[in-house]
Amino acid sequence: MGEPLAELLCVAVGLLLYASALRDARLVRRLRREGVRTEGLVVANVVNRQDRNRNALQTPIIRFHDHQDYEVEFATAIQGVGLGLATGRRVDVMYLPGESQKARVWMRRHIVGPMAGLALGGTLFLGFGLVIAFS
Repeated sequence: MGEPLAELLCVAVGLLLYASALRDARLVRRLRREGVRTEGLVVANVVNRQDRNRNALQTPIIRFHDHQDYEVEFATAIQGVGLGLATGRRVDVMYLPGESQKARVWMRRHIVGPMAGLALGGTLFLGFGLVIAFS
């Protein structure tokens, strides 16, 4: 049998990532049912330059006005290169009334991407945990 601590750690991280993916799926479901749709403006792209050898990751910052006419800014839930959100672009935004900070850019890759990434990470960690346990 493998290292019990390593396999437990991998399984725990995998389950935590699955739980996060499930939480994200619930948020998206609530947005579809109860969300308010509006238009937002990409006001900036914050660049993360931690690794100089790779392409810098960009996190778009979106500004919109909620139903109470408060100005809200949020960072997208997914970051990366080439997400198609150039500064100055107008995008559809969906948010929960009373919880406007839980807004999402209403594009398929910004709705499904975070959930899919978390589920993929959970699968990888659970797989590594099983490989360690049965090796």
